[in-house]
Order: sequence, then structure tokens, then C-alpha cells
Amino acid sequence: MATTVTVDHTDPDASVPLYVDLDGTLTPTDTAQEQILDCVFNGRGLKSLAKAAFGFDIPAIKAAAANHAEFRADLLPYCEDVIHYITTARSQGRDVILATAADRQTADAVAAQLGFFHRVLASQDGQNLKGKAKLDAIERDAAGRGFEYIGDSSADVEIWNASERVGLVAGQAKIDKWTDAWGPKITLSVTQESSFGDLLRAMRPQQWAKNLLIFLPMLFAHAYVDGAAVTASLFAFFAFSFVASAVYLVNDLSDLVADRQHPRKRYRPFAAGKVSPIVGGVLAFFLLFAAFLISFMYVTTNFALILLVYLATTTSYTLVLKQYSTVDVLTLAFLYTLRVGAGSVATKISISPWLLTFCFFFFVSLAYMKRFIEVLDVAEEGKKLPSRNYWGGEDTLMFSFGIVNAGLCLLTLAQYIGSAHVGNAYGAPDILWLTIPLLMFWLNRSWLYAARGKVGDDPVAFAVKDRISRVLLLLVVVTIFLAKYLTFETVLL
Repeated sequence: MATTVTVDHTDPDASVPLYVDLDGTLTPTDTAQEQILDCVFNGRGLKSLAKAAFGFDIPAIKAAAANHAEFRADLLPYCEDVIHYITTARSQGRDVILATAADRQTADAVAAQLGFFHRVLASQDGQNLKGKAKLDAIERDAAGRGFEYIGDSSADVEIWNASERVGLVAGQAKIDKWTDAWGPKITLSVTQESSFGDLLRAMRPQQWAKNLLIFLPMLFAHAYVDGAAVTASLFAFFAFSFVASAVYLVNDLSDLVADRQHPRKRYRPFAAGKVSPIVGGVLAFFLLFAAFLISFMYVTTNFALILLVYLATTTSYTLVLKQYSTVDVLTLAFLYTLRVGAGSVATKISISPWLLTFCFFFFVSLAYMKRFIEVLDVAEEGKKLPSRNYWGGEDTLMFSFGIVNAGLCLLTLAQYIGSAHVGNAYGAPDILWLTIPLLMFWLNRSWLYAARGKVGDDPVAFAVKDRISRVLLLLVVVTIFLAKYLTFETVLL
């Protein structure tokens, strides 16, 4: 989000009150949208919300959401440039008033948190304080005095027309348009807009690397020269990736309060207010639509059913299962392993139970690594992770669980390599034993780096960005190819 500021430093008459909008201005996010989503995700106040929605009663919708949602004014992202302007105005002896279409309860919480507003004008008693209604309320409050208003949307145009001084917080295109209209009156201009990059970051395309697991059945069956199998795998990959991005969007929207308490996650696009909640919700819907359209038209019905199982499970994880220790880790491992099964169904290539078991243990280890990293961030022993059933001081347990499962996945791999199936399917099967030290090195190094705080929030994202991890993956793939196409006689030569 680019932010530039221009300010008219001419001191106004102290009698000119300053009115400031909340959503999109004082904070880049929309508090009502966040509260509605919180109610939906957590099942609070749904009856009141539904009643107000069916009646198209916007003030009642806002009131119901404010009454039932978990709202933390202290965690909201605020526009520092606007806050600096407000504190300067207050130091000049001016009245500073919060004038917002948000519900009164929400506005009062923000005003109490910031502590510099003299009064609050907000939606209440069935009145939506927006546009003309807000202008009327401001003019009554100003009692005939000229006033200054800082806002962000086209709904504020009437107010700016009537104001003595104008403050703008918006995207550059709107700033340019409004500067032409009110240039002489503009005192504050803050360019604050979401970029496509912010939206793309919210979709987390780097996490699509997890869906490469779909190609494993084709890889181990050595069907990469089969055009139909390759095409089906590619369509399955994109379908899974679209669903995964939709789930990440929904997960981040449901985790706003928790993410804003996290030292790194608070910079995520939704938590930081860089992408509005409604945009995230709409994009998630279209991604899901595209994913299932691809599944039914270009893959198979059975694959679409697996995708539905994935969506149901990951949604359950987002809404409920992530709150239960161990259950959350096993669910994450199941979701990873399900990708391998989805690749099998998409290509109609059967897979070995050994491979599924290896994948499950491997991803249980990585899931515990993720929790280990999060627990390390809770410096205070006995303090609970937000929205998770883990506590500070439990990092040793997470480390132990993760290492044990890492060992189990390597043991499973060893049993698979020694099986009769591998002996019959590969020309030089003994070469596959090289994959064990390679994977052992990667797992041990990753756990060591996690303990040193070098992995970040997600081990898979770390593996994608880490050069040594990419080299090790390439070596594993090369080893598999050599084992397949070399023969015992070739190795002896």
C-alpha cells in the first residue's frame, strides 16, 4: 500500500472543528465487514444478523454485528498520517470529532482506545450515518460553524462540498479527481490503496508448491510421458491451488484478531487492512467456482468429490479443528496426504500404501514444526496461543513430536525401498537408498533452523525459498530417475 501525504500547514481558526471518518480513513479496513464475518465464522448473533439482513436494515445489521463480534479496537491498523494530523489539530485547540457510519458501539470503542476525540457521531437508533445523514449530523454538531472533514469515499462528496476544509484518504485516481474539484480547500491528502500485489499475497500463490504432491503418483508410476496423465495432473493442480487460495483467504479473514496479535502475521494483507474483507470474500467464491468447474469439466467426478472432501475438511479446520491440539496437526497432515490421493484419482494411477504412510508421517512432522515455531513466539510460559490450544513453554514437546514423526517417515521410506514392488519396478532399486540420507539431512536441518528462528511461519514456504532445499529436492528426483532407468549391469560398468 503506497502512502504519500501533502498537508496545508496553515493553522486554521481554532473554532473550526475537525470531523474524521473511521472506515477507510482512520483505519484502512471496514470494521462492519470484519464484525459480520467474525459473527459468521464463530456462529455468534446469526439469528439477529439474518433478521436484519432479510429486512434490508443496514443499521440493524451493523448493530447486531457490533453486539456479537469479537472486536479489538486496540488491534486495528490505523493510518498514522491521519492520526498525526488529528493530534496536531487537537494541540491547536480544535474540537476533534469521530464521524462515522459504523455502529455507535464500535465507534465508541475506537474513540476510547485512541483517546483524542471530543465527541462521537455514529450510526444508531435505526439511522445509518452515511452521506446526507452524516452531513446533517455534522452541521447540527457544528452549530453554524465552518468545519473540516476527512473522508475516503464517494459517499463523502456532499460533506466535502459543504465543508470549509477537505481531507482526502483514497487511491491515487480518486485523489487526482477530487483534487481537481476541491484543490483550494484540501488540507490533507493521503494516497492509500490496495495493489494487485496485496491481493495476490493474500492468495499465497507460493503455497501452491504444496499441490505439487498431486504429481507424485505420476512420478512414481513413471507416467510423465503419458500426455493424458500429465494433462489431468495439471488441471488437478490448478483446481487444488484455486481451492487452497480460497481457503487461505477465508482462514485469514476468520483469524483477523489472532493474526493482529502475532509479530509477523499482523502484516498479512487482511490483518494490516491492505485488502478489504468483502474483496477477499468475493475472490474466494470465484476461486472455488473456477476450481470445481475445472474439476468436473477437465478432470473426473471422483476428483471433484475428493476436492469437496478437502474443502470440507479444511473449512472444518478453519472454523473448529484448529482449536484442538493434536487434532489440528493430524488434520493438516491428512490434507497434505489427500493431495497425493487426489493425484491418483485424477490420473487413475494406483499408489502404494507405503507412499501414503510416508507422506502422512512426513507432514505430521512439518505440522508440528509449524506449531513449534508458533509456540516459540509466545515468550511467556503459560500464555496461550490465540485460536490454538498450545501454550508458551511447550516448544520442547512440539520438537519431540516432530522429530519422532520425522524418524517414522524415514523408516517407512526404508521399508518401501526394500519392498518387492520396488525391486520389480526399478532397474537399479538400490540407488533409491540415497534418498534416505538426503531427506534425513533436510529434515534435521529444517528442525535445527526452526529452533534458531530461521524458518519463518511456514516450513513449506521456507523449503520453496531455500536454495539448499531446492537442490536437495532436485537430487531426490534425479535419484529416482537413475534408479528407474539404470540397470544393475550399468551400475557395475
